[in-house]
Amino acid sequence: MKGKFVVVDGIDGVGKAKGFLDVFIEEARKEGKRIFDVHEFWKTHDYHPPLQDILAQADVLYTSEPTFAGIGRYIREEMIFKNQRNYSPEAVAQAYALDRHILYEQLLLPCLQVGKDIYQSRSLSTSIVYQRQSALDQGREFSIKDILAIPGNAFCYRHPMDHLVIPTITNVEQALERLAQREKDDQSKFENFEFQLRIKPHYESQEFRDVFESVGTTVTYLDAGQTLDYSQQQAREFYGKYLRRIENI
Repeated sequence: MKGKFVVVDGIDGVGKAKGFLDVFIEEARKEGKRIFDVHEFWKTHDYHPPLQDILAQADVLYTSEPTFAGIGRYIREEMIFKNQRNYSPEAVAQAYALDRHILYEQLLLPCLQVGKDIYQSRSLSTSIVYQRQSALDQGREFSIKDILAIPGNAFCYRHPMDHLVIPTITNVEQALERLAQREKDDQSKFENFEFQLRIKPHYESQEFRDVFESVGTTVTYLDAGQTLDYSQQQAREFYGKYLRRIENI
């Protein structure tokens, strides 16, 4: 049985991890599933974990994009970091696409093929929002079609995620306030009110939804604008409906 690939995406500070991914992992543990947090391995080793280690130790992988290894680390620490250097949206999109392609080839697709589930923060959905808006901010078009045509993205688009979960929030200031209270600080140049306000409509548009539903991905919007408890309740309901393994007796 093929594993399930679930991505949670949305504006910064909306609670992707604490409100949703952490709950998926908690619920998986309750079922007795073994979790492999790939972040810890990346930060220690700076490369993707060997496939044989994953197959022996885990039922569920917890991953993110960009990765924290190789190209992904350079994206985080250089290309989108708050520094005085400005990389074009096209260059950033190409770097993301290569990081993504390697992640899919080395880790995600082989694990999914043998029944491992993947819970991931951000993916191709992020690139078609962030890099598109970055180009628009510079007065030019970098269309979804252009972004999907980048070789790494084209490859990943041919291997669609099963579920794309988009937590939504009405008040962008509320999301940024949450971001300020977070222990970790990514120092990303995208983490500012004006940019987050501009990308919010992209995530909520029918055009965005169609990109993924047209290849068989189930897109689900969940309300992240109320309490953390409410977000987590929705996450548990989503898990019960789509991710819980019901064994045949």
